[in-house]
Amino acid sequence: MAVKAGKLVFLAGQLGVEFIGDKRTVVAPGNAERQLETIFNNMRSVLEGVGAGLEDVCWLQIFVTNIDDRLSMDQVRRRFFGGTKLPAATMVEVSRLALPGAVVEVNAIAVIEDA
Repeated sequence: MAVKAGKLVFLAGQLGVEFIGDKRTVVAPGNAERQLETIFNNMRSVLEGVGAGLEDVCWLQIFVTNIDDRLSMDQVRRRFFGGTKLPAATMVEVSRLALPGAVVEVNAIAVIEDA
């Protein structure tokens, strides 16, 4: 889900899911890297729908069920956002997420300069 408020775009509850028919299905249950890739690809599509892109993201809040996945997930984050201008980020370990098999959830804020 994305909400645009002036120059800001808020994305909340981004999970690594794809739609099969009308059903949300977790991608690669238990695999943090694959889910994060799916989340960032989905975020890119949502942001494009409001005239923004991943380069406009200034903040990420990442919830994980296993904090030990952070190093492999950091590689995914650098691949999508580049190595030099990464958004500010917080990662927090939680006991579980909304869908069975989901191990990563992301909230983000993007800024659209020309809004």
